[in-house]
Amino acid sequence: MSTTDLQPPDSEALARARAHNPQEKDSTAVLHNILGLLVDDNRRREKSLRRDVWFRRVSIGLLVGASLVGYYSFFKGLVGPGAGKTDGPTMAVVDVRGAIMPDSALASGEVVGAAITKAAKDPNVKRIVLYVESPGGAPVEAERIMQAVDNARATYKKPITAVIGNLGASAGYMVALSADEIVSGRYSLVGSIGAVIQSWQLTGLLDKLDVRAKSFASGELKTLLNPYEPPSAKAAAKAQELVDTLGGQFAQLVKDRRGDKLKRDIGTYTSGEVWNGEQALALGLVDATGTLESVAAAHPDLKVVDFSPRERKGLVGQLTGAVSSGIAQGLSGVVQNHSALSVQ
Repeated sequence: MSTTDLQPPDSEALARARAHNPQEKDSTAVLHNILGLLVDDNRRREKSLRRDVWFRRVSIGLLVGASLVGYYSFFKGLVGPGAGKTDGPTMAVVDVRGAIMPDSALASGEVVGAAITKAAKDPNVKRIVLYVESPGGAPVEAERIMQAVDNARATYKKPITAVIGNLGASAGYMVALSADEIVSGRYSLVGSIGAVIQSWQLTGLLDKLDVRAKSFASGELKTLLNPYEPPSAKAAAKAQELVDTLGGQFAQLVKDRRGDKLKRDIGTYTSGEVWNGEQALALGLVDATGTLESVAAAHPDLKVVDFSPRERKGLVGQLTGAVSSGIAQGLSGVVQNHSALSVQ
């Protein structure tokens, strides 16, 4: 029933009927009131229906839009190791974050090296910044990152600055050495130059349990660092020899890369200690104190773009996460209308 079908009776006809028949007068008034209520109710229902249809359309539109944002983020993430989209003169920032290990999703030589190479190949990138936030890690992974930096400099002629955040120690500092310039915060921790080999010794626990382990090896050093047997004097000497060799290589690298900038004898730097940013500057381990923001401010003509590696979760996981994130952002917008060997 529409509002055009329900019209109140003619008022003059009602008046004449009431004059001739008082009882009919009361009945007509009741009927008039009922018809009026029906018309009002029908109008309210139509208005409510239009409002519900509008709300559903808006909700579906928001969900579709949020999903498109998620899909876009997902497929954009498949393009390369980082965001890395430039549209003008750019300063590319590549994070070296966390332990530098081969299985690291964010700090392995493979993923960081790929991000550096991508930035170096981009003709819009005029400068590359390595943002180091790392306690150290595997020396070979650091070496791979250094090779990527050296290649970016030699092949693509890109100047490279290393900025140390809270911590640039051990292999983290080794990576920083590959840059043309090293900048650290005044309160950064820098250094820990050297090497360490670590191994558990479980022989005391096994003795308490009355358990014995026995290895049969083709060479007397084949079971080096075996935690279930006490190390022989020769094995301990060999482990120390390895550490000394690696530490010496690291020290030579510091001498080669820092050269005349070093203020002390090399033995000062190989104690394994760390220094704050101002101490590191006085010792010649860094070239200036500052932050990522101060480096960016020194080049106002360059737009800062993140080229850092991003963790991959697999096709389904990344797609689901991206869509969920997009939907969450969309809904938020409606409501309101980011044993091991290591160099240490």
